[in-house]
Amino acid sequence: MNYKIRVQTNASLMTLITVESKWLAANLDNPNVVILDTRGQMLYRFGHIKNALSLGMEMVVTVAPNGANLVIEGAQAEKVFGSYGIDDSKKVVVYGEQDDPAAARVAWSIMYHGHPDVALLDTGFSVWKHLGLPVTRDAAQAKPAQFTSKPKPEIRIDAEAIKAKAGDPSFVVVDARTRQEHMQARIPNSVLHDWEQGVGANGSAFLSPEELKKEFESKGITPDKEVVCYCHSGVRASHKYMQFRLAGYEKVRLYDGSIIDWAMRRNPIR
Repeated sequence: MNYKIRVQTNASLMTLITVESKWLAANLDNPNVVILDTRGQMLYRFGHIKNALSLGMEMVVTVAPNGANLVIEGAQAEKVFGSYGIDDSKKVVVYGEQDDPAAARVAWSIMYHGHPDVALLDTGFSVWKHLGLPVTRDAAQAKPAQFTSKPKPEIRIDAEAIKAKAGDPSFVVVDARTRQEHMQARIPNSVLHDWEQGVGANGSAFLSPEELKKEFESKGITPDKEVVCYCHSGVRASHKYMQFRLAGYEKVRLYDGSIIDWAMRRNPIR
């Protein structure tokens, strides 16, 4: 398929892609593209991108005994993603609203399970609609496929691994929450960078790669460092993860358990 993308590649990781609205509008009927709407069933029923399927964030999260919102594992992932027609031959495009990071959490979950071609739409649905691009209330029907989970542990991290890296100058833990949340309780020595600081203007899902890199470097977070993103429950941190990948950072991991998991494990809070 020929399409215009912004892309960074690392042989040991997967490719992160943001796909333009113009490209998606031209590929709505492409049988090799699966479009996922993450806004929830109610909003989906009132209108969605043509041929999109509704996949809410709750479908990709499992709640641990300590309350942490973790990514679904093996068999469950295969059942969910396969039921949406996703296999390695499909390009997956995920969208939501600009002010909601849920789409990033869904996209990261599919990436974590090894899908090689996942994209986030570069605008929110409201902008898509405002541009007069195809919208419908007709529910699309998925054609089930064989999805095989191939977990990528290099893009995920847990509390023990974070503690083991404490004090390492090449390791940076980034808090994607608000300043108020950060001041109330945070992982020791974490660097604050609210996820909304990486959202673009005029409906764009992200700042440009150059703008993002400048933002991160102003905080001392350089591309040579290993970066971990966390928030309250791993949703805003998923968007921050995507921001780093878009900026060309190769060693980025999501702490999907985030502060809920960290605190419930009785780890130090600052």
